[in-house]
Amino acid sequence: MVDIQQRINKVYSANSENTTGSISREFLLKIVGRRRGDILDKELIMEVLETVDTIRAGHQEKALEYVFRAFHLAREINFAEGVTYASIQLGYLHWYKGDFKASLEYFHLALQYNNSPKNKPYEALIYKGIGNTYLKLGFLKEALKHYLDSLNIYEILGNENDCGTIYNNIGIVHKERGDHEKALSYYLKSLDIKKNTEDYKALANVYLNIGILYDIEKDHRNALKYLMKMLEIPPEKLNRTIIANAHNSIGQTYVELKENKNALKHIHKGLNISKEIGNKTGMAHSYQEIGRILEAGKEYGAAAVNYEQALKISREIGSLVNEADCLLCLGKVNYEIHNYEVAEEQLKESYRICEELNIKPKIADTCELLADLYYKTGRFRESCDHMKLLYKIQEELSNEEKTRILAEMQTRFEVQQRDMTIEKLNVKQEMLLKANQELELFAGKAAHDLKEPLRMMSSFSSLLSRKYSGQLDQTGEEFINHIHDGAKRMEMLLTDMLTFAKSGADPRDSVQVDLNDIMHVVKSNLKLAITEKEADIQIDELPAVMAANVSMVQLFQNIIANALKFTKPDIVPKIHIKSVTYDDNFHQISIQDNGIGIPKEQQEKVFIIFQRVHRRGDYEGSGIGLATCKKIVECLGGKIWIDSTEGEGTTFHFLLPKI
Repeated sequence: MVDIQQRINKVYSANSENTTGSISREFLLKIVGRRRGDILDKELIMEVLETVDTIRAGHQEKALEYVFRAFHLAREINFAEGVTYASIQLGYLHWYKGDFKASLEYFHLALQYNNSPKNKPYEALIYKGIGNTYLKLGFLKEALKHYLDSLNIYEILGNENDCGTIYNNIGIVHKERGDHEKALSYYLKSLDIKKNTEDYKALANVYLNIGILYDIEKDHRNALKYLMKMLEIPPEKLNRTIIANAHNSIGQTYVELKENKNALKHIHKGLNISKEIGNKTGMAHSYQEIGRILEAGKEYGAAAVNYEQALKISREIGSLVNEADCLLCLGKVNYEIHNYEVAEEQLKESYRICEELNIKPKIADTCELLADLYYKTGRFRESCDHMKLLYKIQEELSNEEKTRILAEMQTRFEVQQRDMTIEKLNVKQEMLLKANQELELFAGKAAHDLKEPLRMMSSFSSLLSRKYSGQLDQTGEEFINHIHDGAKRMEMLLTDMLTFAKSGADPRDSVQVDLNDIMHVVKSNLKLAITEKEADIQIDELPAVMAANVSMVQLFQNIIANALKFTKPDIVPKIHIKSVTYDDNFHQISIQDNGIGIPKEQQEKVFIIFQRVHRRGDYEGSGIGLATCKKIVECLGGKIWIDSTEGEGTTFHFLLPKI
């Protein structure tokens, strides 16, 4: 394959529209239809571009004039976003005009200016525009690559409507590749989305593409059904290019149904609309289809005139695929009227372009016609050579078709296996959710039932102490105190165990949680300890995350309560809470204290349930709090760890996914 940029440079001349001249703010103010006094240039540029975005389909030349001026003003003041947006607009406007070289140049310029920082919606628009341009130029691999890049961004942004547009475009690529089953699957995915929107233009394009596909598959009645749906959409909801395409496609289908009168009526309507709006691509297409109809009626002279018009326009806009097709059509017509010398020249040129673009079906058609031409003119060796080449190409196409069918079968098998795996995983997930719910019920019931006898132990030990105070010796008093303290510790332990069992809430319960609000709740809950310790708590701006409110309160409260508990005597506790971005996908939250720290050999134990770093007599606690924090963070897809130096303090770090 020839280098794409070399090919483009070869096809197009270096002509460019003169865009120099004085750029005045007063002129731009007139563009938006009113004067606004003192206004920032950047705001003005964006307003002009947004205004043009709504008028460009029907007023391309005027839109180009406005966007060029906004583009140059943005460059003068080094306004990167303005240059990016204007370049995108210019890329699409030149694409509509059929000037694909200029279109690509502006899209790549937009990529350059959008580099830092990247605006994701702009980036998706640029990739879609580049994909559209490469598709028109016949570079299918490059078109598909850029469409997939655009789709990936729209999926991340959650933009379903634009995903539907890209599905349609990917379907076109697969149609051009001859993979009609895959093309139809993408068209139908697009149709499912577009039916539920007011994006009438995109809906019409999907109907058009499905109709074209059915036409290719020789199911012309079904094709006509989908194509006619385009004309059911109110005309004011569509731009005229789409209406022209609808008439052209309906005309082609009537040709296949042998209804040439209806065919010519619709194609002439399409041609007239394309002329009015200056759509050269549409004009070339209409001329070519009129030529086919006239050729079928053996009106070879009139057919040749229309093919010549289509060829001229195809060369103007640099569409090599259309150029090769027009040359093939002209070659057929000249062959029919025995103008063999001209036919040979046209067929050879068509063959050269098709070989360069690796369009094997067209190469085969050209070879077959050249073989017949050489036979008719008595050049039997050349005829045999082209027949051999034809058989070779047909064999390659047959092998490629077999490979494609095998690949489709393999894909279907893999999809089937994947679906079965997903179904099994869904069943297992339901079982786990049910088991978890049962465990929570059991834990709650167990905690409730065990707490009752513990409360009795605590109450009766208190009664014993009060009733027989002074009558028991010192040992008896100590025994009663041990019973009372043990019952209280056991009750606290049961409460913490229940909290641990319920921590790490079901992800389906997640909502958008502002961690700044969570900190207000935590500080309120720990107000007594904070006041008592005279703690200094500094909180930087914190992000919002998807989680359960109660889980976030537990997470922060457990860590901050620890920081307030494990303090050094006679030193004011200082706690600093901050957030930074980690690996683009996570928020890293850090909670730093100046407490007693954790010995290095003990640091691995802090997140293990029931593990205590210090003796019970020194600091109270159940050894469950940090295990609960670990469970909460990991259930959200993050991780938690510590940095600690004994005698200097501890920093807890944990990752929470970005929204």
